[in-house]
Order: sequence, then structure tokens, then C-alpha cells
Amino acid sequence: MKIVYGVSGEGLGHVFEAIQVIGRLKEEGHVVKVLTYGDRAFDSLAALGPTRIEGIHLYFNERGMSLVDTVTRNLGIIPFYLRNWARLRDELAAFDADAFITAYEPFTTVAAHVFRRPLVSMDNQNEMLHVEPPAGTDMFAFRLARLATRICTHGADHYVVKSFQKPARHTANVHFVAPGIQREIRALRPTNGGHVLVYLTKANPALVQIMRGIDETFIVYCNNRVGQEGNITFKAKGEAYLPDLRDCKAIIGTTGFSLIADSIFLQKPYFGVPLKKQFEQTYNAQFLTLFGCGDFSEDTTRADLLRFLGDLQRFRRKLESHHLDPAEQEETLLGVLAMIRAEQGRERPAL
Repeated sequence: MKIVYGVSGEGLGHVFEAIQVIGRLKEEGHVVKVLTYGDRAFDSLAALGPTRIEGIHLYFNERGMSLVDTVTRNLGIIPFYLRNWARLRDELAAFDADAFITAYEPFTTVAAHVFRRPLVSMDNQNEMLHVEPPAGTDMFAFRLARLATRICTHGADHYVVKSFQKPARHTANVHFVAPGIQREIRALRPTNGGHVLVYLTKANPALVQIMRGIDETFIVYCNNRVGQEGNITFKAKGEAYLPDLRDCKAIIGTTGFSLIADSIFLQKPYFGVPLKKQFEQTYNAQFLTLFGCGDFSEDTTRADLLRFLGDLQRFRRKLESHHLDPAEQEETLLGVLAMIRAEQGRERPAL
């Protein structure tokens, strides 16, 4: 099959997943055209020859995600598509896709409907449409996250939804799967070394200051900062990251879905520091305490970290009882594509 795969460029979780999934799709004989936006995503996917589009970025201030800034600063997307729609339409028409996959990328959703081709949505955000909000949820943030998810993935023929809990409530075209794990992570043989790995997508000086006063060794990955400051080593993402992840005794980090999935697979206790006012991060963080594999705090204190670090054995025991299938997402997607191909036995609509 010929597949257009649209990848969100906000954060890198969808990007690294796309590299893994596209590799598997190509192994199965599929031809894939990639759409993405943002410099980091575009550069990370460069080997796949992506087409650059524009997409939604989240903007933060000292209080957390700013809804006003996020809305107003993303208005620049509109002129881009007014100028480039004819070019993108012609490029997609020439590719003549059999199906579209959106990894939370809304232009791909629109294009699938314009070209009347089957659309597969693959993300973790759609889980929020099938669960009740946890106790204490900010309902405005919850409804906003649900609205964004409906817009980004509207009208998909199939939803492949990554989930730690796999809710029972769903429809026939919704397929809950364990989160996919990259092959590099699957190959690791984890140990419990002497350091704590810290992964932050946004700088957090207050958290760093707290760590300076704790008798532990921290290796911090944040904005490619490098250097040694007492018990804290700052590193840029590179070859050292996987060994540091493999051998850490625990993880502290912002609560993106992918790293939490890696921590469960590697059985590493996780302390979450969710980005404020970004509901997906809060939702993922709440899972850590509900499942018992870690803890979280939006306004982390020294006492919070000491309590977490003192309770690692309990978290490890809970993690030992949880096993996820790292290939279930890929296998389910391949099954969905096989269904689509079978349904396309009749003549497709002309472009």
C-alpha cells in the first residue's frame, strides 16, 4: 500500500515512534510518504525525506501552558496553507495514497477527507474520549484536550489508541493497544545503578535547585545543556542517553507518554513533573499514582523527591507485575491496514 503518514512536530514522542513504525511498514512492503512540521521533527525524520508542512505548537509562560499565546501564535498556520495548498494538493495527488495515518497531525486528517481515502488515527490522546476524568481534574483543561483530540483526528476510519489501562468502553473501530517501544529500548538489559535520570522538555530551575540539596547523583537531559555542577551532570541527547536510561535506578521527568512507557517496559520508578495547564501531561502523571509505579507533583518540593526516592522498592514490586507487549501497536496497525486493503478490493474513487 501507499501510505501518507502525518507526524506531529510538537515534542518528539510521535517522531521517534514514527521512525520505528515506518521502518516496520517498509519491511512489510508498504511505501510511505511523511508529512511533519517543526525543525526538530523535520531534522529527526530527514532520512525519510519528509515534506515540510506547518502545525500546532504549544506555548508556555511562567504559569504553564498559555492558551492565549498558543491560539494567537498559531494563527500563522493559516497563511501558510493559503499559499501552499495547491502545491501540497498536487504533491499528494501525484503520490496517490491508498490510506493516510495521522499521529495527532491535523493536516493529514483534512487531506484524507479531501482525497476520500481511509484514515487511521494513531495516538494516546484518544483514550481521553473513552474514560471519565480522574478525581480532581481541571474540567476546563479536560474538555479542551478532548476538543483538540476530536479536531485533530476527526472522522478516522480506525483509531489505534495507545493506553496503559485499555478502557473497556469503545466502539468496533477503536483498537486499544499497549504503547510501542522502540527497538533500541527493547534491546536494553536494565540494571539499577547509582544515578537518577532526569529528562525535562522545558527548563525547571526550581527542580534543579532542589536536586542540588539531595544526596544523590543526577544525570539531566534538558535543552542540550552540558556541564557538571556538583552532584548534577547535564548532558545533550546522544549516544550516552540509552546507557544512562538502562542503568538508572529511577527517572524524574516531564510526563510525556513515550518516556513513561519506556520506564514501565524497563521497570524504572518514575517521578512525574507535568507541564502545567497541559492536560495530557497531568493525565499521564495521574496514571503513575493510580498504577503505583511512581508519583508526581506540579510544584515539586524536596520532601516530594525524598519520599519518592525512599520508596523505590515498592514501586519496583508493582512494576514487576506489569508487562506490556512492545510490538502490539505495530501488529494492530498492520492488521488495520490489511482490513483497509481488503475493503479496497472494489474500485477506489478517482482523485
